[in-house]
Amino acid sequence: MTGQASNLAWKRTWLAGSCFALAFGAFACTGQVESGSAGTTAAGPMATGTADGPAGAAPLTLDTGRTVIRRLNRTEYNFTVRDLLGTSKTPGDGLPPDPPTDFFDTVGEFLSMSELQLETMETAAGALADELFALPATDPKRTKVFVCTLTTGAESTCARQILTTFARRAFRRPPATAEIDSLMALVDKVRAGGTYDDGLKAAITAILLSPHFLYKAETSVGVGGTTAKPLNAFELATRLSYFLWSSMPDDTLAASADSGRILSDPAELPAQIKRMLADPKAAALTSSFARQWLSLSRLDAVDINTTVYPSYDDDLRASAQQETSTFFSHLIADQLPISTLIDADFTYANARLAKNYGLTATGTSLVRVSLAGTPRSGVLTQTSFLMGNAHPDVSSPVQRGVWILQRILCAPTQPPPMNVNTTFAAGPTGTTGRAVLEAHRADANCRSCHGVIDPLGLGLENFDSIGAYRTVDNGAAVDASGTYPGGATFKNATELIHLIAQDPRYPACVTKNLLTYGAGRSFASADSMSYAQALAEHAKAAGGSDWPSWISMVASSEAFRTNRPDEAQ
Repeated sequence: MTGQASNLAWKRTWLAGSCFALAFGAFACTGQVESGSAGTTAAGPMATGTADGPAGAAPLTLDTGRTVIRRLNRTEYNFTVRDLLGTSKTPGDGLPPDPPTDFFDTVGEFLSMSELQLETMETAAGALADELFALPATDPKRTKVFVCTLTTGAESTCARQILTTFARRAFRRPPATAEIDSLMALVDKVRAGGTYDDGLKAAITAILLSPHFLYKAETSVGVGGTTAKPLNAFELATRLSYFLWSSMPDDTLAASADSGRILSDPAELPAQIKRMLADPKAAALTSSFARQWLSLSRLDAVDINTTVYPSYDDDLRASAQQETSTFFSHLIADQLPISTLIDADFTYANARLAKNYGLTATGTSLVRVSLAGTPRSGVLTQTSFLMGNAHPDVSSPVQRGVWILQRILCAPTQPPPMNVNTTFAAGPTGTTGRAVLEAHRADANCRSCHGVIDPLGLGLENFDSIGAYRTVDNGAAVDASGTYPGGATFKNATELIHLIAQDPRYPACVTKNLLTYGAGRSFASADSMSYAQALAEHAKAAGGSDWPSWISMVASSEAFRTNRPDEAQ
């Protein structure tokens, strides 16, 4: 048997023998790694249950949530094969979209494996292996994998070394002897009808199709029981790298896991976090976390009525996405307070955005511009938010209010009743959006929710559907005043934004969203939100209110460093 038929045969044989089907459910393949020193509990303080905190702070009681086995999502798959093989291919783009849960596509319960995904990954693995083996022998991307040279009479020794080194990186932990033995058996089977290169290509392709590569499993906490247990060193390093980089650990982080320092040395985890945030790969926090949290992808499908807004063009939409991405990346890089997301007195604009904002900037590149003395501050006055939460021809105070409540304050809103009219259109000339919503709230079915939603959105009514400032809405003066939840009043967007930035729900919500994204599970339950609130209060009392400190706080938290056992089967 030769060619394509032979290739297909060994793939199917390997997939059956590697118990790949179990990746659809429990993670029960052979080759569990003995934890040894790398599986010990971290030195230093780790709360178990409750902990005394600063005066006035809530008890830091870990919630009851559990992180399940998680398939690499599309972004993680692309970044992982990039760092594992040095490829510029992005095969994850061809996978079916990953459904977001609580805003993020990292939550394990919903990262299932379909036949289409498996077939796409099978094709991708073959193409990636072909690309690797086509590289010149001296290419650094090839020598990273081929750590020795196959020489006559010693091929088996070198092949085992290559596969052991590659599997360590791909599995994000040391492979068990039985796993390498199985791969070597595959090498021998395939080379019997070809060459050692053929056998190695088959084995490397098999590694790329292994559930130990495609999934992030945390088996060290065991099965059965409810007590949270520390992750072992390799699991913690993996969580950390996918949180900050959406990719596999690099050699430095892997070495920390191999030695156990990431658990045994209290200074090691903060040092790794600091190092990793300074690495260019930390841009994934913007391109993945911030893009999802701040719903930047919504602008990809924006549909603006150019009859109503003749100044709109696609350059404005694209620049708006770039503005918020650049802005968020600088919040981290410049170590700015988390409140700056909401109340920053600067933004990043090019000539197209500056024209929309009434500011001065030239060229197509984004540069930092001051917002001092303008009615704008922070992300809630950026075009990405204002345009992404608007109708094609009128602004949408309801969408904007709901977005703020859900994504910035973590205050859930109920969906509208089935029989309620949810359309929002401009009334006759002289009728403002405020007047339309006042009439809407006259319906008793709407009043309880819209009494909270509408003031937040109406406070931003000075900004139209494309984010331009206005003083007139439909021929009448804009009234952007209102009453904030809790009773404080505001006269305009500036005062509203100040109230949001100072709202104690905001830092708790930032914490909840970072935990959801980083730990790969939902934190929407009441006990999870209580934990996030307490964590935020402890962090604030400790004085670490800037973005890097907040990210480090989340990655050092008990929720991030532990997991609960898998359910007994």
